[in-house]
Amino acid sequence: MVELGVLRVLTLDDPEEVALHGRLVERHYPHVSTLSRCIPDHPDGIPNAAAEADALPHIEALGREMATEVDALCVSCALDPGVEALGDALDVPVVGAGASVAAVASARGDRVGTLGLENGAGSSIRHLLGDRLAAEEVVEGAATTNYFTTDEGRAAIRAAVDRLVDAGCDVVAPSCTGISSSGAIPDVRADVPIPIVDPVVAMGAVATTAVAPPRPLRQ
Repeated sequence: MVELGVLRVLTLDDPEEVALHGRLVERHYPHVSTLSRCIPDHPDGIPNAAAEADALPHIEALGREMATEVDALCVSCALDPGVEALGDALDVPVVGAGASVAAVASARGDRVGTLGLENGAGSSIRHLLGDRLAAEEVVEGAATTNYFTTDEGRAAIRAAVDRLVDAGCDVVAPSCTGISSSGAIPDVRADVPIPIVDPVVAMGAVATTAVAPPRPLRQ
């Protein structure tokens, strides 16, 4: 069994809500168990650069703490905040949702469309997609990640995906893990002709791949 740490950058009081992304990973990868924790003082997550700068010390401190209990650490945010610093400092693999969704989307298509908060895709996703980035959309009304879990937010996600399809994209890479939290991805997938990569599921795939396999038993 692989133990993944799932670090949430959205402050939540309900332990079940904190564990939502970890449970999503577990449903897709039965050989994985997850430990989920969230940073303090960020009830709106990381909606802008100022919030990211404020969150970084919390992310790095919590990541160091969680790393002692897991085989790999997942920062469940498509901005990948703190991933590079934690990766340099820790002895376990550290992956972010942004690099993960970009990698999986690049494997699925040549014209990738992103959608996320009204401040646009994270810079790491733009950089990693490069020439494969065909179009960027925002979920209208999504000033923070909390909007995605409302009925209006889920409808706006669907509308944004439709615009990416109309723009000629052949795969969608959501640039905010709040879109995973919304629960909208399976329903939208059923209605559109192109794949939608779930950033949390992609993060779980990359993290489990990054964990060194156990040594084979000697005969």
